[in-house]
Amino acid sequence: MMKNLSDIAHFERLYQQDADPWQLQQRWYEQRKRALTLACLPQPRYRSAYEPGCGNGMMTVALAQRCDQLIASDGAPTAVQLTKERVLQEAPHASVSVEQHALPGQWPQQQFDLILISEIAYYLAIPAFRELQAKAVVSLAPGGTLILCHWRGVFEDRAQPTEAVHGAFHDDPALHSLCRYEDAEILIEAWSNSA
Repeated sequence: MMKNLSDIAHFERLYQQDADPWQLQQRWYEQRKRALTLACLPQPRYRSAYEPGCGNGMMTVALAQRCDQLIASDGAPTAVQLTKERVLQEAPHASVSVEQHALPGQWPQQQFDLILISEIAYYLAIPAFRELQAKAVVSLAPGGTLILCHWRGVFEDRAQPTEAVHGAFHDDPALHSLCRYEDAEILIEAWSNSA
C-alpha cells in the first residue's frame, strides 16, 4: 500500500509502459466520468482552477475550455509530459500550466475558484489524506467549487474506500453540498465554501 502520492515510482512505471494505463480514451467508464463530472460543475466558467493528478491530460483538455487559468499537476514526470503534449495539441490557446507536484506536500500556495480531485484521494493513507483535504479546503476561493470524483471498485493500491474519502469532505463544516451523483461504479460530489 502506498503511503502518499509522493511515492511516484509506481505511477511513473505505469506511464512509461503505456501512455494511457487506465484507457482514459477508450473506456466508456472514463468517457462517461468526464461528461458527468463536467455536468456537475455549477458554473459555466471559472477564473482559476487546479487539477491534481491530471494523468495524461484527458480531463485537463476538457477543463481548459471552461477555465481562464488552469494548473494541472501529476507526480509522475511522464504523465506531466504527456499532459503538456496533449494540451499543446488539443487546446493550444488555453491558459494551462502543467507542473510536477508530489501530493499532498506540494499543493500550490494560492486560491482557486475550482478544484477537481479525481481518482487520487483513495490512494492516500489517513494522515496524507487529511493534509490534502485541509489544503484543498483552505485554497478554495470564496464561493469556489470543490468537486470529487472516484471509482467505487476494489483494487490493490486503494488505501481508503471511496465513501470514506467523500464522507470526510461531506462532514467538513467549511463545505456546503452542491450536488451528488452516484451509481454502482462512481461517486461524484461537488461542494462550495459559500452557504
